[in-house]
Amino acid sequence: MASADQARLRGVVEAVVTRAGYDLEDLTVVAAGRRRLLRVVIDRDAGVDLDDAATVSREISAELDELDAADPMGAAAYTLEVTSPGIGRPLSLPRHFRRARGRLLAITTEDGGSLLGRVRKADDDGVELLVGKSGTDPLTLAYPVIAKARVEVEFSAPSGPVLAALGEDTAQLFTQPDLDSDDEGPDDDEPDDDEPDDDVSDGEGVELDEVDEPDEEPDEDEAEDLTTP
Repeated sequence: MASADQARLRGVVEAVVTRAGYDLEDLTVVAAGRRRLLRVVIDRDAGVDLDDAATVSREISAELDELDAADPMGAAAYTLEVTSPGIGRPLSLPRHFRRARGRLLAITTEDGGSLLGRVRKADDDGVELLVGKSGTDPLTLAYPVIAKARVEVEFSAPSGPVLAALGEDTAQLFTQPDLDSDDEGPDDDEPDDDEPDDDVSDGEGVELDEVDEPDEEPDEDEAEDLTTP
């Protein structure tokens, strides 16, 4: 894809994503035989679920369909995939750290040091972490000090002291509903088939506008990353 087409495609997609209230985190075009896969990664403070991804996908598709003969995707068939960022994505912008509130991060500093810290809060200048053996010691890092940062996968909620140190608003992110309450509701052993599960895990998305199944799997080495650094 020519650089002019790359710039135009990014402009079209970013305009749609921004208008819908999201940030465009990544945009790539991957060769898939004679076809192409257009991957769009979006995010926002409130997160992205399947309905959100489907809505943005339809809006991007409609915008591309209305383009003239100079369509940056060209005449070749393509598949459009809209998804949320995966949990292992690198954190590089203030909004990434803000949206990781409560998460445990693996951080490499500019001087080569490493540490684990849980995000208590973040602003445009830096991130406030909880570190140490107890996980409750405060530490503030300015963004220029951070060389790399990724979210660590956890299989259990933080301890009580850590939740207390995070503050009530952040601790609520880990609060689970009381399934043993006396409130009337569906039987735990008999899920209600009428209620769809709209939750989406990190990195899950939807695919629309699939013209045909590609003759071969996408070659990741041929991916064109159109995201502005």
